Amino acid sequence: MPYPIQRPLALFFCVFVSHAMAGDMTECAKIEDKDKRNYCMASYAASGTYCDMIKSYEMRRDCMSKVVQKQRELSYKIVRKTKPPEEEAK
Repeated sequence: MPYPIQRPLALFFCVFVSHAMAGDMTECAKIEDKDKRNYCMASYAASGTYCDMIKSYEMRRDCMSKVVQKQRELSYKIVRKTKPPEEEAK
């Protein structure tokens, strides 16, 4: 893809993803308890940074394991390609 097209597509993708996640993360921001809020934010963002802000050891450990699990799911997700129509007819 030529460079002039790559940049707008990347910008569109970033904006789209941030808006898709914003609805869920705004619900987390309303939580009063800081540990629960950071756990919620970490679960939506799949980021250990929020887990590090949790003061409770047990909750921090659970948060980190959940984040690692979610990152693995996203990293190793199997994408199945559809067959072209002429191959499906055979």
